[in-house]
Amino acid sequence: MPSYDLVYIVKPDLETEGISAVVERVTQRLVDQGATIEHAEAWGKRRMAYPIQRYREGHYVFTRFAVLGDRIPEIRHALKIMEDVLRASITVAVGPIAAQKPAQPSAPAAAAADTPPPSSADQPQAESPQAEAPQA
Repeated sequence: MPSYDLVYIVKPDLETEGISAVVERVTQRLVDQGATIEHAEAWGKRRMAYPIQRYREGHYVFTRFAVLGDRIPEIRHALKIMEDVLRASITVAVGPIAAQKPAQPSAPAAAAADTPPPSSADQPQAESPQAEAPQA
């Protein structure tokens, strides 16, 4: 079975329990269609590029699942009629899910951070062009 990526936006005015209930309903719809959930992740509340149903923000949720391709239209329809889901997008999964790591400086960047910046006396000065006075 091919894998698919689903990103959907949940209404921002729901409480944490309400968001969890929507995620559970979406997951149950996927399982009802014969999907196996490979990965699920809540991305949190984010500002949208443009308003959807007069909402400027929404709770983003990512789910990777495997299902037969003929089930995708039924899954799209189920997501479209859910009141609390503002928008949903299903795409074919291309590669592995990138694991998010805490931000750590790379080795060269860390070494550069330990050395003091060069002083202005060590750097060559570029001459700035001087404006010529207009001749009368």
